[in-house]
Order: sequence, then C-alpha cells, then structure tokens
Amino acid sequence: MPREFILPDLGEGITEAQIIRLLVKPGDTIKEDQYLMEVETDKAAVEIPSPYAGVARHIHVKEGETVTVGSVIVTFDDDGSAASAGGAAKSRAASAWAGSQAPVAASTAVASSAPVMVAESTAATIGRGKTTAPAAPAVRKIARELGVDINAIAGTGPGGRVTREDVERAKSGRSAASALGGSVAAPVTKGASAPAALSSRPQSATPLPGVPDQDKWGPIRREPLNQIRKTIANQMKKSAFTAVHVTHGDDADITDLDRLRRQLNEATNDDPKLTVMSFLIRATCIALRKYPIFNSSFDEEGGQIIYKDYVNIGIAVDTERGLIVPVIRDAERLTMRGIAAALRSIAERVRTNQFAVEDLRGGTFTITNVGALGGNFSTPIINFPEVAILGLGRTRKVPVLRGGQLAEALMLPLNLSFDHRATDGANAARFTGEIIGYLQTPAKFLLD
Repeated sequence: MPREFILPDLGEGITEAQIIRLLVKPGDTIKEDQYLMEVETDKAAVEIPSPYAGVARHIHVKEGETVTVGSVIVTFDDDGSAASAGGAAKSRAASAWAGSQAPVAASTAVASSAPVMVAESTAATIGRGKTTAPAAPAVRKIARELGVDINAIAGTGPGGRVTREDVERAKSGRSAASALGGSVAAPVTKGASAPAALSSRPQSATPLPGVPDQDKWGPIRREPLNQIRKTIANQMKKSAFTAVHVTHGDDADITDLDRLRRQLNEATNDDPKLTVMSFLIRATCIALRKYPIFNSSFDEEGGQIIYKDYVNIGIAVDTERGLIVPVIRDAERLTMRGIAAALRSIAERVRTNQFAVEDLRGGTFTITNVGALGGNFSTPIINFPEVAILGLGRTRKVPVLRGGQLAEALMLPLNLSFDHRATDGANAARFTGEIIGYLQTPAKFLLD
C-alpha cells in the first residue's frame, strides 16, 4: 500500500523549507530513519529521516526547490515492515526538526541572525573528525561520507571556502577548470569579426557560484537565495523601512582598560578570560539602566513605547551561513566574571553549532563587533523591534596629547544606530558617552 510522507511541521513560525540535497532516488529501498534529504529553513539546516521502511516510488521534490509544510515529498511502496512503527517514526522525524531549530533575529551590519544549526545526529558526526579547511558542516560531512580528505582540497568558494562541488570534483578526480567547461566565447557584434584577443574569456580567480546563464552582455550565473538569506533580506527590509535609522559615532580611549584587563587575566590564569567585550557589555548594561529608552521597543500601531525591565544583550556572531544573535539573558545581573563566562559559552556553542531555540529569543539591545573583520565605522541596522544597536570598530593605536605630552592611546570606535522615532540624537550622545566613561575610567566599575 503506497504511503505518502509530507514535510512535517518544522517549528514555530516556519512554513517552508528549501531542498538543499537529495540523498535518495526513485526505486531506492529505504530503511526506517534513513536520511532522505538535506533541507534548510530560515532557522536551520538539517537532514530529514524517513518515518517508513519501503521503496521510494516517487520523489516529489528536486534540489533547490522551496516546499511548504504539508506538501508530499516522498511516496513509498510499503514493504510491510513499518506498518506499526510508521506513526512513531514520523513523530520522531518531526521532533528531530523541532529540537534543531533556532529562530533568526535581524541585525544590522550584523544583518539578521540567521543561525547555523544542524540536527543532533549531524552535529555529533561533525564533532568526531576535526578539519582545518574552511567549509560548511554539511560539506565536511559529505567529504567524510565520500572518503575525501577535505584538508587537501583547494576551495573555489569565497575566501577559499571548500564547496560541495569541490568535494565531488576531488572524488571524481576532475579539476576545477574542466568542471567549469573551459573558456567561454566572448560576445561579438553581429556581422563583425572577433579579434583574436577577444575570442576567449579567462576564468575568474574565484569561480562564481550558481547556474550558468546568459544576458545581453555576456555569460552570467544565477544562484537562488537560500531560506536563511531570504529571511535576512526580509528582516533587513522591515527594519530599514520601519525604524528611522540614525547613527552616532564616537571613540573610547581604552588604554587603561586594556592594561587592567591583561593584569586581571594574568592574575586569574584566564579563568575566565576577560575580553574588552566583557567590559563593554557591563558598561552597556549600566548605561541602559540610566537611559532606559534604548532598552525598549517602539509600538507605532499602539502609540506607545514599551520599556523592558530586564536587559537581554544580543551578541552578533559571524557563522558560515550568516550572522546570528544569541542572547545573554539578564546581563545586568551578571558580574564581570559571569559575563565573561557567558561569552565563552556562546563561543563554544557557535563552534559546535549547538543552539537551543531560546538562545536567540528575547533580546532587548544588540552589540556587533564589526571591527573584528576590519573597518572603523559602520551603520549597523537595528535588530527590529529593538530601538538601538551598538557597532564596534577596529581598535587602533593613535598619538594623543596627555598633559601636553605626546603619548600613545588605544582607541575603540563606537557606532550607535538608533530609531529616531523613539529618541533623539542628544540622548544617543549621552548614552554613548556614559558607556565611554566606564571604558575610559575602569575604576568606575567598582561603584556599580
């Protein structure tokens, strides 16, 4: 008797998923709990296990297709072995999804928080074999399954990242050049002869992703947006066209703070290791209590401002699929040691892709460290519905005058984007100045 397997409920607010990779084909004999396909939602990338044992009569989806919850994805010819277990297996498949989902929070220069999540079984597999090559967890998994040494592959993705195609080419022994089909003929005007120098087009240093196509000017490649990038785009559009963005910039002299930080780390053997971010979070929490307007949301429809009587700090984290914003809850109640421990925990969960749903919810103020990648100034996009976000630039040593004497100072750029509907530039300057006051005179932390 044929059985239809539909795309299950993927969790709160998720209505569709994109098929990233099919792991079976029509006619394959499927075991119960065997992975059928890898899919990606705006919150996760996971593999779907089969709730039935049987023969896959028909695969109703194809790679790159976006499928809504409730759509039939596979039809099975039942072999009779799963008649009693089918319901329970289907429930396990759905719960596997629910346990691996993590919501996306929009951000600014942090873009939206598009989490990188994998199913529990996938994450466990990833942890067994460490690799140094830059590659997504799914790509590393494919390399292991194919028996390919991913560290020996020269990646053709952005920044030298190893792609799925790189792994497959390495398995088949093809070169990147041959896989790309050699040179491309240059377009010429009708009726004219093409000069020899224009008869072929050199390949770019980094091959472009996507499917080959042609526009009126020459060859192009088209790549559909994945679910996470779609969500980022929608969240950024909502933030940009709802909140009235204004950015206030200033600098903090953190020379004394950095010296104190190093002394404390030496005295405590880095347990836990204090970073500049630890002090910045603490200073921000203090400033938010003094200027609560920046710890609120603006309810335009209701004609009110909603002040939050708690401080949950979102920290933008760069991941392979996008920037995500895990939240440190009740950050204002934590000591400096507690904040440092919370930051270490976030970093560990990012490295192992182990996020719970609640880890990304309930933020009231976001901090993004753009300076870690370079640059002094940015205009971060507010993590809607928050009313402000603080972006950090790259620390730099600059000459300053102290008591008429030339000295060297370590400066940290601060860029505060705020919603001008909720407050004004004067308050933004005062709020930023309050944070700077603690960073420049770290002894003030002893008073709070």
